[in-house]
Amino acid sequence: MRLAYVVATPDMSSLPTGWAGEPAETFALLAEIGYQGIELQVRDPARFDAARLAADASGAGLAIVGLSTGPAALTDGLFFTSADPGERRRAVDRARAILDLAAGYRAHLAIGGIRGFLRWAPARETGLRWFRQAIDELLPLAEALGVPLMLEPQNRYATDYLNTVAETVEFIRGYGSPALVFEADTYHMALEERSIPAALAHGQLSGAMRHVQVADSNRRCPGRGHLNWADIVGTLQSTGYHGWLSVECTQLPDSRTCAREAHEFLSGFTGACIP
Repeated sequence: MRLAYVVATPDMSSLPTGWAGEPAETFALLAEIGYQGIELQVRDPARFDAARLAADASGAGLAIVGLSTGPAALTDGLFFTSADPGERRRAVDRARAILDLAAGYRAHLAIGGIRGFLRWAPARETGLRWFRQAIDELLPLAEALGVPLMLEPQNRYATDYLNTVAETVEFIRGYGSPALVFEADTYHMALEERSIPAALAHGQLSGAMRHVQVADSNRRCPGRGHLNWADIVGTLQSTGYHGWLSVECTQLPDSRTCAREAHEFLSGFTGACIP
């Protein structure tokens, strides 16, 4: 397993759960700490120089491992299940633009909060149909581009469907596409899963889990809450997970401190697996 850190793209001045700052400086600091990759939270690819960002990451020796659509939802209010058909169209179009960027970076595309709530629709079935329409449009493009389209189970306060690993795995199996996968997030799992190790084992054995985001129970950096990290990391190791652990946490007291504490803490459990 290798460690990555969540970073905002240059079109964002702040990011509650990731490092926002001048890319070249941020990337150099993360590499100095010992990270090997970055996960980008993207608002709008049209608002920044994608080639320059890639060059900055490469110059620091960091891999761009994934892109998230979260800021498009949180900042611009774009959701797949918006009651406004025009907003649904704009949400899918923005996701398509970020998907193209992911292809250029050879990274995955994560679908989290941008999916919205089913309760916004006249009926739950209608909202689910709107969500499926978005996936039906994005998935063939992801397949053609070789980009993993990654769903993220999120807790009930963030969305009202695909809250657990089991629910998400079942949804993915309905499509039967190797391009449709999911990422686990320990913060969301702490609010929804009866057992985080059991859910991680189920996800890994399903063959659909390709990425793991980590934060503690209070969304602080790992080690600042009460999650049992020996069990979490041990489960991933014992079930053969060899992907990234990506730190996505509240930036308290500041990003540099969070990044250093998270790396030091996680390396204590996974040092044998992190060069």
